[in-house]
Amino acid sequence: MSERKTIAAIGCSGPVAHHFVEGFLNEGASVRILARSPEHVQTMYPDASISPGSMMAPDDVARVVEGADLIFLVTPMGLNNDPSTEIEAAKRVLEGLKRAHAPHLAYTSCLGVDGKSGVGILDAKYAIERMIVESGLPYTILRCGTYMEDLFDLRIDLLRKGKFLFPLNRNRRFTFTSQRDVPRFIMCEVLSTDAFTNRTLDLVAPGTYSIPELELRLSDAAGFSIKAPPRFPIFHIYRSMLPVFRLRRDRMSSVIPLLAHFDRYGYLSTDGVSPDLNFRMTPLEKHLGALMAKQSGKDIGR
Repeated sequence: MSERKTIAAIGCSGPVAHHFVEGFLNEGASVRILARSPEHVQTMYPDASISPGSMMAPDDVARVVEGADLIFLVTPMGLNNDPSTEIEAAKRVLEGLKRAHAPHLAYTSCLGVDGKSGVGILDAKYAIERMIVESGLPYTILRCGTYMEDLFDLRIDLLRKGKFLFPLNRNRRFTFTSQRDVPRFIMCEVLSTDAFTNRTLDLVAPGTYSIPELELRLSDAAGFSIKAPPRFPIFHIYRSMLPVFRLRRDRMSSVIPLLAHFDRYGYLSTDGVSPDLNFRMTPLEKHLGALMAKQSGKDIGR
C-alpha cells in the first residue's frame, strides 16, 4: 500500500477552493489547511487538519508546510483590477516556503499569461509565475481553463429556467477545466512522477467552444432549450457599473476587466495535457450531463 500523502493547502480556507480541498480528501490525502478562522474552516472540512495563521505571515506558512509532501497554493484575487495584493500574498508565501525548504509547490494559474495584459487577475498570475520559477523551489504551475463549476454549477437555478448568463461575444471560443480534476491530477501524476517538476502546463479538458456551441451542449444535457442572453445590453450594463464596483471595493471591480478581455479574445489553451498520459481530463459534456442529472434527481425528490 502506498504511503498517504500530505498536502499543505494555502489560500484554500474560502469557498473558491472548496472543490480542490474536497478533491484532495477524496483522493485519500491528508490535508492541512492554513486558516485565519480555524474553527469555521474545521466545520467545513472535519476530515482535514487546520493550522491557524495567515498566508501573509511567512512564519505561519513555514509551520503549516512542515512535513508536507506538496504545497498547494491559491492566491487571493485583488480588487479594483490591481494585481499588487495578490502578488504580495504570493511573495510572503514564497518567503515562508523557502524558509521551510518546501519539497514541491503546485500553483493554479491562468491560460496565456506569458506577458502583461492590463487585466489585474491575469497580470498577477504572470508576475507570480515568474516569482515561482525564480524562487528555486521545485514547482508545477497548472494553467487552468474556465472552471466548469464556476460557470455552470453556480448558475444552476438560471440554467433550469433555460438561461445561461454569459453575455459575451458569441464568436469567441473558450477552454474549460473541472476543478475536481486539479487535485486528481496532482495526486495521480505530479506526486507519482518527476515528469511535471519545474514545468508549466495547461490543465484543460478537450475541445474549445463558442457560446452557440455551449448552448447546444447545455440544451442536450438538460433536455430542453437553454440560451445565453444577447451581449447587448447586459455586457454594457456591467461595464457602466465598473466605477460603482470600484467605490465599493467589490470583487466585480476585477472580474469585469477580465470579462472584457474574454469578450475580445476568448480564453484558449495552446498546450494541454500530454496525450500519451494515462490521465484523462473530464470532458465538458460529461460534467454538464452529471450536473443536469443530479439536478433532475433533486427535482424528483421534492
